[in-house]
Parts: sequence; structure tokens; C-alpha cells
Amino acid sequence: MSSKRTRSMGEMISTVCFFGMSAWIALEALALMSVVPSWQIYGLFGASIMCLLGGLRFVIADMVAALQRRFK
Repeated sequence: MSSKRTRSMGEMISTVCFFGMSAWIALEALALMSVVPSWQIYGLFGASIMCLLGGLRFVIADMVAALQRRFK
């Protein structure tokens, strides 16, 4: 049902921001790889993955809804 709903401009802007921040944080982690301790690199990559998942939140919600419909 949610895949047929149109997204608002604010939702689209926040999705682009999530993807942009994910890329920026990942590139920052790569740039700092030999400078900072490894736990900071892991933290940056973790934050990058969380931002990526935030950008995919509508896709994830649609997949969960499809799985729920299938196994109902």
C-alpha cells in the first residue's frame, strides 16, 4: 500500500540528505584510516551504514509490508 503513496517534498529531501551524509561519512572514514584509532573508523562506518539504512527506510518498510502480507 505504501508503494502507491506519493512521497512529500520533505520526505524526498530527507532521503537525499541521508544518502549524502552516508557517502560523506564513509569518505571521511576512508580519509582518516591511517590517522585515528580503528574504533573511530568502525564508528564512522557504522554511522555511514545507519545513514544508508535511513535513506532506504521507505524501501525497507515496503519490503516488510510485503513479507507481512505474504506470511499472513
